[in-house]
Amino acid sequence: MGRLTATQRLGAFVADLTYDALPAEARAKTKLCLLDGVANALGGLTGQAFGHDWRRWVEWLAEREDVHPHRDYAAWKASLLQRIDPAFGEFLYPGVKHRARLEEIQWGGVRKDGIPALTNPRHVPARAATYLTPDELVLGLVVRGEARAYPLRIMDWHEMANDVVGGVPISIAY
Repeated sequence: MGRLTATQRLGAFVADLTYDALPAEARAKTKLCLLDGVANALGGLTGQAFGHDWRRWVEWLAEREDVHPHRDYAAWKASLLQRIDPAFGEFLYPGVKHRARLEEIQWGGVRKDGIPALTNPRHVPARAATYLTPDELVLGLVVRGEARAYPLRIMDWHEMANDVVGGVPISIAY
């Protein structure tokens, strides 16, 4: 039980170790990994042997319903993430109600609103879309008899589309 107490004190620290916190030589590796001191401390506190495998530590933490973050964790995490993007304060603050575990919330790689939505995109007839191959995947819909296709390779870059199809305003999240 002593190990569990140490783990609880450690809380959600593992999930908050970001790529940017690693030294340049560690960032150069293709796989995220923990610093030696952190990996050793986690192993000693928890009895687990995941070593430097950051993703495995995060998965282990997600499986542990008995590990809870400190009561001030939301404030600490908000402060940390606001250094990356001040807009995190709109979503993460002391006392925030949540269903997802706070320690599983991670920066997604871009600032809030950093990925522009496709808004009323220009469309071309299917025959004119020569940049698409016949086997490319699209998000397709028909509204009031009007058909549209949103190529996934374009949606990968935008993740949202706002359009009017068949006279009906629509939003697509991908």
